[in-house]
Amino acid sequence: MLKTIEFTADADHVVALELDGEVAATDFENVLAAVEEKLSRHDKLRIYVEIKSIGSVSPQALFEDIKTAVKHWNRFEKEAVVTDIDAISSAVSMAGRFIPGIEIKAFGFNQRESAHQWVIA
Repeated sequence: MLKTIEFTADADHVVALELDGEVAATDFENVLAAVEEKLSRHDKLRIYVEIKSIGSVSPQALFEDIKTAVKHWNRFEKEAVVTDIDAISSAVSMAGRFIPGIEIKAFGFNQRESAHQWVIA
């Protein structure tokens, strides 16, 4: 499931997400609605995501995610990824070097507070 989660009250420019298991098209629809709503109030957004586990992603959901990401690519500044999955942390570190215009950084669950502070700053 992919869903929005509560974040620091004074950071409305941050979209906070949780990923745990399989992701369905309806999950993406709900997240995209939250992103669009925040984009209506802010020129730039930041993403905070906690990845607990990864299951399958439906092809339709993946297509919709990519389509939306490309449409708003230049409106995202930072992404903090919190996970204890080594493969995800490694992928995030590599992505951070190759994706222009957005800072991406991985944190462990024991570093949640640091991730919060980093994505807000």
